[in-house]
Amino acid sequence: MKLLCLTVLGLPLAVSGQHMATSYAHYAKELHASKTRHEFDRVLRGLQGPGPGPGPDNSNGSSPSSECDTTDGDTCDNDGSTNYCDTSKLSYDMSTGKFSGSVVTNECNDQLRQYKSASASCEEQTIPSPSATNPGATPLLGRIAMTLSGGVNIYSAFEAGFNDCSTDGMPCACSGASCPGGMDVRTCEAHLDHSCTTTVDYEMFMDSCGGHAIPYHIHVDPVCNYISSDSGHSTLVGVSLDGYGIYGKFETANQRPCDLDVCHGHVGSVPVQEEYGVDKSVEVYHYHVQDTDIYPYTWTLGCYGDPDTPMDLETCKSLYDDCDDDMYTVETDDGTFEVDLYCPCFDVVQEGCDAAEM
Repeated sequence: MKLLCLTVLGLPLAVSGQHMATSYAHYAKELHASKTRHEFDRVLRGLQGPGPGPGPDNSNGSSPSSECDTTDGDTCDNDGSTNYCDTSKLSYDMSTGKFSGSVVTNECNDQLRQYKSASASCEEQTIPSPSATNPGATPLLGRIAMTLSGGVNIYSAFEAGFNDCSTDGMPCACSGASCPGGMDVRTCEAHLDHSCTTTVDYEMFMDSCGGHAIPYHIHVDPVCNYISSDSGHSTLVGVSLDGYGIYGKFETANQRPCDLDVCHGHVGSVPVQEEYGVDKSVEVYHYHVQDTDIYPYTWTLGCYGDPDTPMDLETCKSLYDDCDDDMYTVETDDGTFEVDLYCPCFDVVQEGCDAAEM
C-alpha cells in the first residue's frame, strides 16, 4: 500500500474558546520522584525509552528515522503544514482486520493548533508493536495508537498528575486544587473547575481536536480526524499499536455500537477506505472512540482486545496492577464520586446505540 498520510481539513467544531487548550508539561510517574532535566525532557515527549535523554521507545517498536522532510528540532507550524507522515509501509489484512508494517512520523500536529508549537522529531513506529498482545494491557501513559492522517500520537485517557500552583509548581493549572496521576484529563479538568481558588489555565487541557502537549497527542474523541456527521459507519481514525483499526464513534447513521467490549472493540462491518487498503467492506474486529464527558466513559481504549473472546470487566482489570487498588474522591459541579486511578477498565455504556448490532 503506497500512501502518504492525508490531512483532514477544518471541520466545524462546537467547542468553547476557553477549552481550546494545549499543555506544555506532561509528567510520568517517575518524574515526581526525580525531577532531572533529562527525565523532564523524556516525559515531555511522552516516550519511555532507555537512556538519559528523550528518544523513541525501542521496546515498544519505535526507533529514530531519517525519512521525514523536516529536521529534528524544527518548529512545527501551528497550521499543521509541517506535519510529515508516511503509511506506505503499512498493509491491511482483510481476513484479520489488522494492519502490519510501520508508520513514519515527525510528530508534528496535522490539524490547526491554537497554542504553542512543538518541535519535529522523526521516528518510525512498528505496527503491531512487539510489546502489544491480544488480549493485553495498553500503556497507562504514552502512545497506545496513532492517527493515520498524520501519525499523531493517541494516548490513554490518563495524565501523570497536575500540581497545586500555589504549593508545588509545574505542572499545574491553578491554585487551590490538584489532580493525582492516573486521573483522566476530562475528570481532572472538571475537578479543577469546581475546586480551584484561581482561574484554571485551560491551555493545560484538551484543544478542539482532543489533544495537547509536547509532542502533541490525543486523549479523547479525535473529532478533527473523521467527519462525525457522515451517514453510516464512521471512518478510520487511526491504528492501535496492536494493529487493529480505530474508528469514529458511530456504527450506523448517528447510532453508536451497543456491543463494544471493555477494550472498546467489537466484530462488525467496516467501511471501504481504499487509501488504507480496506478495499471492501468486511466484518473484522475494530475499535470505536468514545465521546461521553462523564467519568468513567472518557477513554480512548481500555485494553488491547481479542476478536475471539470479547473482553469482560474482570478480565480487563486483571491486566492492570492498579485496578481496584487506588481510589480517589473527586468533587465536581456534578457531585462527588470515586475515581479508580490508573485503571482503564469499565463496561462501555453507549447512549443512543444501535440495538440491531447487539
